Amino acid sequence: MMMDMLNDLAMGFEFDPEEDNQPPPHVQEFYRLLETGDEKLHDHTEKTVLDTVSRLMAIKSKHNISNSCFNDITELVSEVIPSDHKLPKNLYFAKKMIAGLGMKYEKIDVCPSNCMLFWWEDDKLSTCRHCGKSRYIQVKNEVGKNVDTTVPAKQLRYMPIIPRLKWLFLSMKIAKSMMWHKERRHGSHSEDVMEHPADGDAWKALDEFDPEFARNPRSVRLGLATDGFTPSVLLRAHTLAGQFSSYHTIFHLRWCLKMSSYFLRSSFQVLNIQGRISMSSYTQELKQLWTGVKAYDSYAKKEFNLRAAYLWSVHDLLAYGNFAGWSVNGRLQCPICMDDSDAYRLKHGGKYTFFDCTRRELPPRHKLRQSTTAFRKGVKVTKLPSKRKTAKEILHGIDV
Repeated sequence: MMMDMLNDLAMGFEFDPEEDNQPPPHVQEFYRLLETGDEKLHDHTEKTVLDTVSRLMAIKSKHNISNSCFNDITELVSEVIPSDHKLPKNLYFAKKMIAGLGMKYEKIDVCPSNCMLFWWEDDKLSTCRHCGKSRYIQVKNEVGKNVDTTVPAKQLRYMPIIPRLKWLFLSMKIAKSMMWHKERRHGSHSEDVMEHPADGDAWKALDEFDPEFARNPRSVRLGLATDGFTPSVLLRAHTLAGQFSSYHTIFHLRWCLKMSSYFLRSSFQVLNIQGRISMSSYTQELKQLWTGVKAYDSYAKKEFNLRAAYLWSVHDLLAYGNFAGWSVNGRLQCPICMDDSDAYRLKHGGKYTFFDCTRRELPPRHKLRQSTTAFRKGVKVTKLPSKRKTAKEILHGIDV
Protein backbone atom coordinates (compact mmCIF):
# COMPACT_ATOMS: atom_id res chain seq x y z
CA MET A 1 0.00 0.00 0.00
CA MET A 2 2.87 2.35 0.83
CA MET A 3 4.50 1.79 -2.54
CA ASP A 4 1.19 2.25 -4.39
CA MET A 5 0.79 5.62 -2.74
CA LEU A 6 4.35 6.68 -3.52
CA ASN A 7 4.05 5.49 -7.10
CA ASP A 8 0.94 7.64 -7.50
CA LEU A 9 2.90 10.63 -6.27
CA ALA A 10 5.82 10.06 -8.60
CA MET A 11 3.70 9.18 -11.64
CA GLY A 12 4.13 11.63 -14.48
CA PHE A 13 6.27 14.07 -12.56
CA GLU A 14 9.44 15.27 -14.21
CA PHE A 15 11.33 18.49 -13.88
CA ASP A 16 14.20 19.83 -15.91
CA PRO A 17 16.91 21.67 -13.90
CA GLU A 18 17.39 23.99 -16.87
CA GLU A 19 13.76 25.14 -16.93
CA ASP A 20 12.83 28.52 -15.45
CA ASN A 21 9.57 27.31 -13.90
CA GLN A 22 11.03 24.81 -11.44
CA PRO A 23 9.33 23.36 -8.35
CA PRO A 24 10.37 24.79 -4.97
CA PRO A 25 13.53 23.25 -3.46
CA HIS A 26 11.60 21.17 -0.89
CA VAL A 27 9.47 19.62 -3.67
CA GLN A 28 12.57 18.76 -5.71
CA GLU A 29 14.14 17.21 -2.61
CA PHE A 30 11.00 15.13 -2.01
CA TYR A 31 10.99 13.69 -5.52
CA ARG A 32 14.72 12.99 -5.36
CA LEU A 33 13.95 10.94 -2.25
CA LEU A 34 11.34 8.99 -4.22
CA GLU A 35 13.88 8.34 -6.95
CA THR A 36 16.45 7.19 -4.38
CA GLY A 37 13.90 4.95 -2.68
CA ASP A 38 13.01 3.45 -6.07
CA GLU A 39 16.47 1.90 -6.32
CA LYS A 40 16.61 -1.89 -6.05
CA LEU A 41 17.61 -3.29 -2.66
CA HIS A 42 20.34 -5.25 -4.48
CA ASP A 43 20.99 -6.54 -7.98
CA HIS A 44 19.20 -9.87 -7.48
CA THR A 45 15.75 -8.63 -6.43
CA GLU A 46 12.91 -6.48 -7.72
CA LYS A 47 12.17 -5.08 -4.26
CA THR A 48 13.05 -1.42 -3.77
CA VAL A 49 14.80 0.10 -0.76
CA LEU A 50 11.80 2.21 0.23
CA ASP A 51 9.37 -0.69 -0.07
CA THR A 52 11.59 -2.91 2.10
CA VAL A 53 12.14 -0.27 4.77
CA SER A 54 8.46 0.67 4.94
CA ARG A 55 7.46 -2.99 5.35
CA LEU A 56 10.05 -3.51 8.09
CA MET A 57 8.75 -0.46 9.95
CA ALA A 58 5.16 -1.74 9.58
CA ILE A 59 6.18 -5.12 11.02
CA LYS A 60 7.90 -3.38 13.94
CA SER A 61 4.73 -1.45 14.72
CA LYS A 62 2.34 -4.39 14.23
CA HIS A 63 4.25 -6.78 16.50
CA ASN A 64 5.54 -4.17 18.96
CA ILE A 65 9.19 -5.04 18.30
CA SER A 66 11.75 -3.25 20.44
CA ASN A 67 14.39 -1.00 18.90
CA SER A 68 17.24 -3.35 19.78
CA CYS A 69 15.34 -6.30 18.27
CA PHE A 70 14.78 -4.33 15.07
CA ASN A 71 18.49 -3.55 14.87
CA ASP A 72 19.33 -7.24 15.33
CA ILE A 73 16.93 -8.20 12.54
CA THR A 74 18.39 -5.66 10.08
CA GLU A 75 21.90 -6.81 11.02
CA LEU A 76 20.99 -10.45 10.30
CA VAL A 77 19.26 -9.58 7.01
CA SER A 78 22.30 -7.54 5.95
CA GLU A 79 24.52 -10.58 6.50
CA VAL A 80 22.43 -13.00 4.41
CA ILE A 81 21.74 -10.77 1.38
CA PRO A 82 24.41 -9.73 -1.18
CA SER A 83 27.03 -7.37 0.17
CA ASP A 84 26.17 -4.64 -2.35
CA HIS A 85 22.75 -4.11 -0.71
CA LYS A 86 21.36 -0.67 0.20
CA LEU A 87 19.39 -1.68 3.32
CA PRO A 88 19.78 0.79 6.23
CA LYS A 89 21.98 -0.77 8.89
CA ASN A 90 19.79 0.12 11.89
CA LEU A 91 16.58 1.78 13.06
CA TYR A 92 18.11 5.27 13.11
CA PHE A 93 18.86 5.27 9.38
CA ALA A 94 15.54 3.57 8.57
CA LYS A 95 13.66 6.31 10.41
CA LYS A 96 15.75 8.94 8.69
CA MET A 97 14.68 7.62 5.28
CA ILE A 98 10.98 7.42 6.20
CA ALA A 99 11.07 10.87 7.84
CA GLY A 100 11.95 12.42 4.50
CA LEU A 101 8.49 11.49 3.23
CA GLY A 102 6.94 14.02 5.60
CA MET A 103 4.65 11.55 7.41
CA LYS A 104 5.48 12.80 10.89
CA TYR A 105 3.16 12.93 13.86
CA GLU A 106 3.21 14.88 17.11
CA LYS A 107 2.83 13.41 20.58
CA ILE A 108 0.68 15.73 22.70
CA ASP A 109 0.23 15.12 26.43
CA VAL A 110 -3.39 14.99 27.64
CA CYS A 111 -4.84 15.55 31.11
CA PRO A 112 -5.67 12.16 32.75
CA SER A 113 -9.27 13.41 33.19
CA ASN A 114 -9.45 14.64 29.57
CA CYS A 115 -9.80 18.29 30.58
CA MET A 116 -7.16 19.80 28.30
CA LEU A 117 -4.15 19.28 26.07
CA PHE A 118 -0.69 20.29 27.28
CA TRP A 119 -0.02 21.98 23.98
CA TRP A 120 0.46 25.38 22.38
CA GLU A 121 0.45 27.99 25.18
CA ASP A 122 -0.01 25.25 27.83
CA ASP A 123 3.00 23.22 26.74
CA LYS A 124 5.06 24.07 29.85
CA LEU A 125 2.39 23.27 32.44
CA SER A 126 2.89 20.22 34.67
CA THR A 127 -0.64 20.11 36.15
CA CYS A 128 -4.09 20.53 34.63
CA ARG A 129 -5.54 24.05 34.77
CA HIS A 130 -9.02 22.64 35.46
CA CYS A 131 -8.75 19.64 37.78
CA GLY A 132 -5.19 20.05 39.08
CA LYS A 133 -4.09 16.50 38.21
CA SER A 134 -0.48 15.88 37.30
CA ARG A 135 0.50 15.66 33.66
CA TYR A 136 2.82 12.73 34.45
CA ILE A 137 2.49 9.30 36.00
CA GLN A 138 3.12 9.51 39.75
CA VAL A 139 4.95 6.97 41.91
CA LYS A 140 5.69 6.83 45.63
CA ASN A 141 9.22 7.57 46.81
CA GLU A 142 11.03 5.98 49.76
CA VAL A 143 9.07 8.10 52.28
CA GLY A 144 5.69 7.29 50.72
CA LYS A 145 5.19 10.64 48.98
CA ASN A 146 3.85 10.89 45.42
CA VAL A 147 6.43 12.22 42.98
CA ASP A 148 6.15 12.88 39.25
CA THR A 149 7.99 10.78 36.71
CA THR A 150 8.84 11.97 33.22
CA VAL A 151 6.31 9.58 31.63
CA PRO A 152 3.07 11.27 30.44
CA ALA A 153 -0.13 9.86 31.92
CA LYS A 154 -1.94 10.04 28.56
CA GLN A 155 -0.95 11.08 25.06
CA LEU A 156 -2.61 11.96 21.79
CA ARG A 157 -0.85 11.19 18.52
CA TYR A 158 -1.65 14.00 16.14
CA MET A 159 -0.94 13.77 12.41
CA PRO A 160 -0.76 17.35 11.03
CA ILE A 161 -3.09 17.78 8.08
CA ILE A 162 -1.28 20.64 6.31
CA PRO A 163 1.64 18.54 5.00
CA ARG A 164 -0.77 15.75 4.04
CA LEU A 165 -2.95 18.14 2.04
CA LYS A 166 0.15 19.44 0.28
CA TRP A 167 1.03 15.83 -0.54
CA LEU A 168 -2.20 15.44 -2.52
CA PHE A 169 -1.16 18.15 -4.95
CA LEU A 170 2.25 16.55 -5.55
CA SER A 171 0.51 13.82 -7.52
CA MET A 172 -0.47 14.95 -11.01
CA LYS A 173 -3.40 12.54 -11.05
CA ILE A 174 -4.81 13.69 -7.69
CA ALA A 175 -4.05 17.39 -8.33
CA LYS A 176 -6.13 17.23 -11.51
CA SER A 177 -8.93 15.32 -9.77
CA MET A 178 -9.09 17.92 -6.99
CA MET A 179 -10.60 20.33 -9.55
CA TRP A 180 -13.03 17.77 -10.95
CA HIS A 181 -15.98 19.13 -8.96
CA LYS A 182 -15.64 22.53 -10.70
CA GLU A 183 -15.19 21.16 -14.21
CA ARG A 184 -18.14 18.79 -13.75
CA ARG A 185 -20.53 21.71 -13.24
CA HIS A 186 -19.75 22.98 -16.72
CA GLY A 187 -20.52 19.61 -18.30
CA SER A 188 -23.70 17.62 -18.72
CA HIS A 189 -24.48 17.45 -14.99
CA SER A 190 -28.11 18.16 -14.06
CA GLU A 191 -28.62 20.65 -11.23
CA ASP A 192 -31.65 18.64 -10.04
CA VAL A 193 -29.59 15.51 -9.35
CA MET A 194 -27.36 15.18 -6.29
CA GLU A 195 -24.53 12.88 -7.25
CA HIS A 196 -21.70 14.47 -5.25
CA PRO A 197 -21.37 16.55 -2.03
CA ALA A 198 -20.75 19.59 -4.29
CA ASP A 199 -24.49 19.45 -5.09
CA GLY A 200 -25.45 19.71 -1.41
CA ASP A 201 -26.67 22.73 0.53
CA ALA A 202 -23.65 22.84 2.87
CA TRP A 203 -21.19 23.14 -0.03
CA LYS A 204 -23.28 25.86 -1.70
CA ALA A 205 -23.71 27.77 1.58
CA LEU A 206 -19.93 27.92 2.06
CA ASP A 207 -19.53 29.17 -1.53
CA GLU A 208 -21.97 31.99 -0.80
CA PHE A 209 -20.31 32.80 2.53
CA ASP A 210 -16.85 33.24 0.96
CA PRO A 211 -16.95 33.75 -2.84
CA GLU A 212 -13.15 34.03 -2.98
CA PHE A 213 -12.81 30.58 -1.42
CA ALA A 214 -15.33 29.23 -3.94
CA ARG A 215 -13.58 30.76 -6.96
CA ASN A 216 -10.41 28.75 -6.41
CA PRO A 217 -11.15 25.15 -7.50
CA ARG A 218 -8.22 23.94 -5.35
CA SER A 219 -9.88 25.08 -2.11
CA VAL A 220 -10.48 21.96 -0.03
CA ARG A 221 -13.63 20.97 1.87
CA LEU A 222 -12.91 18.52 4.67
CA GLY A 223 -15.09 15.97 6.37
CA LEU A 224 -14.21 14.60 9.80
CA ALA A 225 -15.21 11.14 10.99
CA THR A 226 -14.49 9.59 14.38
CA ASP A 227 -14.62 6.00 15.49
CA GLY A 228 -13.10 3.62 18.00
CA PHE A 229 -11.23 0.39 17.49
CA THR A 230 -9.13 -2.05 19.49
CA PRO A 231 -5.71 -2.20 17.83
CA SER A 232 -4.53 -5.58 19.11
CA VAL A 233 -5.68 -8.86 20.63
CA LEU A 234 -3.46 -8.18 23.64
CA LEU A 235 -5.16 -4.88 24.36
CA ARG A 236 -8.61 -6.39 23.82
CA ALA A 237 -7.89 -9.17 26.31
CA HIS A 238 -6.46 -7.13 29.16
CA THR A 239 -8.21 -3.74 29.19
CA LEU A 240 -11.47 -2.05 28.36
CA ALA A 241 -9.63 0.84 26.76
CA GLY A 242 -9.73 1.10 23.00
CA GLN A 243 -8.23 3.39 20.43
CA PHE A 244 -10.15 6.51 19.45
CA SER A 245 -9.28 7.81 16.01
CA SER A 246 -10.27 10.65 13.72
CA TYR A 247 -10.22 10.42 9.95
CA HIS A 248 -10.47 12.97 7.19
CA THR A 249 -11.99 12.47 3.80
CA ILE A 250 -11.42 14.82 0.87
CA PHE A 251 -14.80 15.51 -0.71
CA HIS A 252 -13.39 17.08 -3.88
CA LEU A 253 -12.46 13.76 -5.42
CA ARG A 254 -14.76 11.73 -7.64
CA TRP A 255 -13.96 8.75 -5.40
CA CYS A 256 -14.40 10.76 -2.17
CA LEU A 257 -15.99 7.87 -0.22
CA LYS A 258 -13.32 5.32 -1.07
CA MET A 259 -10.59 4.42 1.44
CA SER A 260 -7.94 6.07 -0.75
CA SER A 261 -9.53 9.46 0.07
CA TYR A 262 -9.23 8.97 3.84
CA PHE A 263 -6.27 9.77 6.02
CA LEU A 264 -5.75 9.45 9.74
CA ARG A 265 -5.71 12.67 11.74
CA SER A 266 -5.26 11.59 15.33
CA SER A 267 -5.22 8.46 17.43
CA PHE A 268 -5.04 7.94 21.15
CA GLN A 269 -5.89 5.35 23.79
CA VAL A 270 -9.03 6.33 25.67
CA LEU A 271 -11.62 5.22 28.16
CA ASN A 272 -13.88 8.23 27.65
CA ILE A 273 -12.28 11.25 26.01
CA GLN A 274 -14.25 14.17 24.64
CA GLY A 275 -13.82 15.16 21.00
CA ARG A 276 -13.61 18.84 21.93
CA ILE A 277 -10.23 18.10 23.52
CA SER A 278 -8.78 16.48 20.40
CA MET A 279 -10.31 19.24 18.25
CA SER A 280 -8.23 21.91 20.03
CA SER A 281 -5.11 20.65 18.24
CA TYR A 282 -7.02 20.53 14.95
CA THR A 283 -8.35 24.10 15.33
CA GLN A 284 -4.90 25.70 15.12
CA GLU A 285 -4.26 24.17 11.71
CA LEU A 286 -7.75 25.01 10.49
CA LYS A 287 -7.08 28.67 11.25
CA GLN A 288 -3.92 28.52 9.16
CA LEU A 289 -5.69 26.73 6.33
CA TRP A 290 -8.53 29.26 6.26
CA THR A 291 -6.11 32.10 5.50
CA GLY A 292 -4.01 29.80 3.30
CA VAL A 293 -0.61 28.12 3.11
CA LYS A 294 1.76 27.81 0.18
CA ALA A 295 1.58 24.56 -1.77
CA TYR A 296 2.80 23.27 -5.13
CA ASP A 297 0.46 21.98 -7.84
CA SER A 298 2.31 19.36 -9.90
CA TYR A 299 -0.44 19.36 -12.55
CA ALA A 300 -0.36 23.13 -13.16
CA LYS A 301 3.37 23.21 -12.26
CA LYS A 302 3.09 26.30 -10.06
CA GLU A 303 2.70 27.34 -6.45
CA PHE A 304 -0.67 28.48 -5.11
CA ASN A 305 -2.37 29.50 -1.89
CA LEU A 306 -3.96 26.35 -0.46
CA ARG A 307 -7.09 26.99 1.61
CA ALA A 308 -9.32 24.48 3.36
CA ALA A 309 -12.51 24.48 5.41
CA TYR A 310 -14.00 21.95 7.82
CA LEU A 311 -17.51 21.38 6.49
CA TRP A 312 -18.89 18.01 7.65
CA SER A 313 -18.83 15.62 10.59
CA VAL A 314 -19.72 11.96 10.09
CA HIS A 315 -20.12 9.84 13.24
CA ASP A 316 -22.19 7.02 14.61
CA LEU A 317 -24.10 7.82 17.82
CA LEU A 318 -21.45 6.60 20.28
CA ALA A 319 -18.64 8.43 18.48
CA TYR A 320 -20.87 11.51 18.32
CA GLY A 321 -21.08 11.41 22.10
CA ASN A 322 -17.28 11.43 22.37
CA PHE A 323 -16.90 14.08 19.70
CA ALA A 324 -19.55 16.59 20.80
CA GLY A 325 -19.74 15.82 24.51
CA TRP A 326 -23.45 14.94 24.30
CA SER A 327 -24.58 12.14 26.60
CA VAL A 328 -25.68 9.23 24.43
CA ASN A 329 -27.06 7.17 27.32
CA GLY A 330 -30.44 7.26 29.01
CA ARG A 331 -33.74 8.83 27.97
CA LEU A 332 -32.25 12.05 26.60
CA GLN A 333 -29.65 10.46 24.35
CA CYS A 334 -31.18 11.67 21.07
CA PRO A 335 -29.38 14.91 20.06
CA ILE A 336 -32.39 16.01 17.97
CA CYS A 337 -35.28 15.40 20.38
CA MET A 338 -33.30 16.31 23.52
CA ASP A 339 -35.76 16.89 26.40
CA ASP A 340 -38.72 16.27 24.08
CA SER A 341 -37.78 12.59 23.79
CA ASP A 342 -40.43 9.84 23.90
CA ALA A 343 -38.00 7.11 24.96
CA TYR A 344 -39.27 4.78 27.68
CA ARG A 345 -37.93 1.94 29.83
CA LEU A 346 -38.53 -1.67 28.93
CA LYS A 347 -40.72 -3.38 31.53
CA HIS A 348 -38.43 -6.34 32.16
CA GLY A 349 -35.01 -5.30 30.84
CA GLY A 350 -35.01 -1.86 32.44
CA LYS A 351 -33.17 -0.29 29.48
CA TYR A 352 -34.39 2.70 27.50
CA THR A 353 -35.81 2.05 24.04
CA PHE A 354 -36.86 4.28 21.15
CA PHE A 355 -39.25 1.75 19.66
CA ASP A 356 -42.29 3.48 18.13
CA CYS A 357 -40.85 6.94 18.86
CA THR A 358 -40.60 7.90 15.19
CA ARG A 359 -44.33 7.56 14.44
CA ARG A 360 -44.76 11.16 15.53
CA GLU A 361 -42.71 12.24 12.49
CA LEU A 362 -45.52 11.07 10.16
CA PRO A 363 -48.04 13.59 8.72
CA PRO A 364 -50.78 14.48 11.27
CA ARG A 365 -53.53 12.52 9.47
CA HIS A 366 -51.46 9.49 8.52
CA LYS A 367 -53.38 6.26 9.12
CA LEU A 368 -50.49 4.61 10.99
CA ARG A 369 -50.78 7.23 13.74
CA GLN A 370 -54.16 5.73 14.65
CA SER A 371 -53.03 2.09 14.53
CA THR A 372 -53.23 0.27 17.87
CA THR A 373 -51.91 -3.08 16.63
CA ALA A 374 -49.06 -2.39 14.14
CA PHE A 375 -46.77 -0.89 16.80
CA ARG A 376 -47.31 -0.69 20.57
CA LYS A 377 -50.52 -2.38 21.56
CA GLY A 378 -53.31 0.06 22.31
CA VAL A 379 -51.21 3.19 21.66
CA LYS A 380 -52.23 5.98 19.27
CA VAL A 381 -49.86 8.83 18.46
CA THR A 382 -51.13 12.42 18.41
CA LYS A 383 -47.89 14.20 19.26
CA LEU A 384 -46.43 16.42 16.50
CA PRO A 385 -42.84 16.03 15.22
CA SER A 386 -40.08 17.28 17.51
CA LYS A 387 -38.83 20.75 16.72
CA ARG A 388 -35.10 21.10 16.34
CA LYS A 389 -33.76 23.73 18.71
CA THR A 390 -31.72 26.71 17.62
CA ALA A 391 -28.25 27.41 19.01
CA LYS A 392 -29.66 30.17 21.25
CA GLU A 393 -32.29 27.83 22.70
CA ILE A 394 -29.66 25.17 23.43
CA LEU A 395 -27.38 27.70 25.16
CA HIS A 396 -30.32 28.99 27.18
CA GLY A 397 -31.09 25.45 28.35
CA ILE A 398 -27.48 25.01 29.45
CA ASP A 399 -27.44 28.31 31.36
CA VAL A 400 -30.69 27.46 33.16
